[in-house]
Amino acid sequence: MYNNRFYKPGYAIAEVLLAMVIISVSFLQLSQSLGNVMDAAKENIFVTRAINIANSTMEEVMAQSFDEKGSEAGGYALQFDGINDYILLPEVIDIGSTSSTISMWVKVPVVGEGNLTADERVGILLGIGRYSPKPNANWEIHDDGQIRILWNEAEKDLFGSSDLRDGKWHHIAFVRDTSNNSLKGYVDGVAEIDENDDGTNITFSDAFYIGSDYRQDGASKKPFHGLIDELQIWDIARTQAQIIADYKTGIPNPFSNSNLKLYLRMNSGIGSIAYDHSSNMVHSPITSATWTDESSSWSITLGTEGETSWSEYDDVDDFHTVSFKDSDYTGLDAGSNNFSGLGGRVYVKYISLNGGSGTSGDPYTFNDSVTPTDYKQITVKVGIPGTTDSTQIDAIKSAKVDQGYGLTFSPYGL
Repeated sequence: MYNNRFYKPGYAIAEVLLAMVIISVSFLQLSQSLGNVMDAAKENIFVTRAINIANSTMEEVMAQSFDEKGSEAGGYALQFDGINDYILLPEVIDIGSTSSTISMWVKVPVVGEGNLTADERVGILLGIGRYSPKPNANWEIHDDGQIRILWNEAEKDLFGSSDLRDGKWHHIAFVRDTSNNSLKGYVDGVAEIDENDDGTNITFSDAFYIGSDYRQDGASKKPFHGLIDELQIWDIARTQAQIIADYKTGIPNPFSNSNLKLYLRMNSGIGSIAYDHSSNMVHSPITSATWTDESSSWSITLGTEGETSWSEYDDVDDFHTVSFKDSDYTGLDAGSNNFSGLGGRVYVKYISLNGGSGTSGDPYTFNDSVTPTDYKQITVKVGIPGTTDSTQIDAIKSAKVDQGYGLTFSPYGL
């Protein structure tokens, strides 16, 4: 016989039910707490990855040139009027019997602007000697705006294909390779002249003219009409890859390179001397050509100039309003451990000074449709999934200093 003092079935069932409810509620609260923890952890992971991809994208953008024209600091160039402007080097640079590379930035007016007529030869960029007698050589832009190499009284008379009379900056390079018996001409890194014969070796006994040659008589002279900047003369044949690298980033240590025979950066903006930044220091007098502030020649419209993918972007404003995700990094796809599917957008704006009193009392204005300046603000925003939040990074790119650097996150850090 048992003691039924503790045997109360009604209470036992109620207690069991109550216990089950309590346990269920506890499990529910625990599940909710764990869910909140997991959601918070997931969001923290997204935030971390968003920060990493924003940092990496910013480095990718900042590693590019300030402008399509390159990253040359200083913002000046020399304007040649097509009449009587030139520079005459004070000493001979004899590259007539060696390999050589001549490169520079040029800007030619559109026909009808700046007094450039349709039938006018744009003119000689670099010249030595007269057309006759030999020896002579000219590197120029011809009647239809194409680059031209004239070697040894037309023993070689070679033309490019692009019409450079478009009012835009173009990087051009002429390469004579005596080892491989070739003459090449490049426009913006693309070969337009490719001749498998480098011509006869000749001796240059006269100094170079820039913007003209020794023909100073009437109709026979062909002075250059346009702007010249960053002129270099080398005594080696530079490769296409080196030429492209030069026009994107410039020459970091020109004084220490013995193969660089002349480097007129044309950045002083004042005076009548074009200073040579090579170790030869061939500082050269300017005759009539005038300085122009090149901050006004940066791209007015921010965005691409024909590039279609990240691998082709070569200046910071190519990225303006570009949307991206982490799979845009080369080799990173949905199967990668680092793939997150996160994405964002890049914005580029010129920075203008307001003289200390902007519309809101700010000293600066950020705008993507104003007169170009020497400074651009880069903004990278990456969205956080499941929220309206984003991570944002801002940086300033200057045309005045070299800020180029390699990508340190690969592909975007962990």
